[in-house]
Amino acid sequence: MQRTCLAVNKMNPDIEPVILANPEFSIDLLKELCKAKPLQNVLFSPLSISSALGLVLLGAKNDTLEQMKKDFLDECEEWCFGSLRNADFKTNPDAAREQINAWVKTKTDGDVSEDTSLALISTIYFKQNWAKQFEIKHTGKDWPVMGKEDKIPLGTIPHRHHVDYPKFPPEARILEIPYEYKHLSMFVILPNEGTDLQKLIDSITYEKILVWTQPDNMIPTEVTVEMPMFTLQEKYDLEETLNLLGIKDLFSDKCDLSGMAPDKLKLSKMVHKSVVNVDENGTGAVGGSGGVVQTLQSKQNYEPFIVEPPFLFFIRHNSTKSILFWGRVITPKPEN
Repeated sequence: MQRTCLAVNKMNPDIEPVILANPEFSIDLLKELCKAKPLQNVLFSPLSISSALGLVLLGAKNDTLEQMKKDFLDECEEWCFGSLRNADFKTNPDAAREQINAWVKTKTDGDVSEDTSLALISTIYFKQNWAKQFEIKHTGKDWPVMGKEDKIPLGTIPHRHHVDYPKFPPEARILEIPYEYKHLSMFVILPNEGTDLQKLIDSITYEKILVWTQPDNMIPTEVTVEMPMFTLQEKYDLEETLNLLGIKDLFSDKCDLSGMAPDKLKLSKMVHKSVVNVDENGTGAVGGSGGVVQTLQSKQNYEPFIVEPPFLFFIRHNSTKSILFWGRVITPKPEN
């Protein structure tokens, strides 16, 4: 029987001690995934991926087998909201699949289901209300799908909002939308007219993100935000992407996970799945948006901030500057 590491992360507002996502690593992942799927939506959680990898790495660096196993199990439970289970993939794959599926369903309150024929599962769901909720306005607009002739009719979310515009960059505008939990925000990066989104992505560094969003570099502005409601649900086999980023031994015979099990182990597959739904209430895990459809009426005219695909967004824990999600929206709602 082989042991398999299963990691599920459930976002908790009190996450300061669990900052495992490497910021530069998250930017590298963004660039690689966008290159691999140039005309598709992209969504991933650097925190979830780093946490899952962290569980495996913890098992590879202890001094003695028994001490390693104990430390590994304790740290998984305490820091990563995860736990370990034995799964017999070789002789009883059906039972292992059912075991993993039931475990994932329990840990995610049934909100997220995941394929079960995996060596390492990384799933994440996130739910937070906006600090100030939007009002829905169905405008009848058609959002073009990049690289296709199709257009998608969608309602939008107009909202009068106090935002900070960065003094730079000239190639994009950035909008911060705060969540009810004050340490979390969604940042929308909208390329200016004439700016190619992929070139913008290629030029992004974590240092630039920090500079663009520093309070001293922002100009307070009153705007009316118009943004499509959208749902992203993406799943990736990360072996090739991680290989491109230099993480190779984990999937090869050179892998040493003796802190997890006495047998010679290597990671045969790593799959990451994330789901984000953005509606007038906030950001949720799964499901459509509801509520009363109404038009926002205002006696004052504010500068419009119209978010049209394609655009980038990231969700950040502002106190630690840790990025929980990166997303690129090409098609605001997945095609059925």
